Amino acid sequence: MEENKTKNNESKKLTYEQLNQAAQQISQQAEALYKENQQLRETLNRISIQNGYTELGFKFKVVENSTMFPKEFVERTIAEIVDTMTVTNEEPETIEDKK
Repeated sequence: MEENKTKNNESKKLTYEQLNQAAQQISQQAEALYKENQQLRETLNRISIQNGYTELGFKFKVVENSTMFPKEFVERTIAEIVDTMTVTNEEPETIEDKK
């Protein structure tokens, strides 16, 4: 019985070519996943920007129709618009800066 286990273990060992092929397949899968990740990040950033513009448009509508909203809400909305449209000099951190 132990001879069968030994023979099975020996027959399950992969050759160098098989290991090399498996490594290449894994590498190709990793590259494909990386590219997909980059595309999804770009799509997410684009949608995030679109949402920001949509939100800003709604905030301007609140200011245009300020008589329909409480004064505090309109003032807070105006402050948010100013904050959104104010340019900051801060540079976003890059991965290299964090290291």
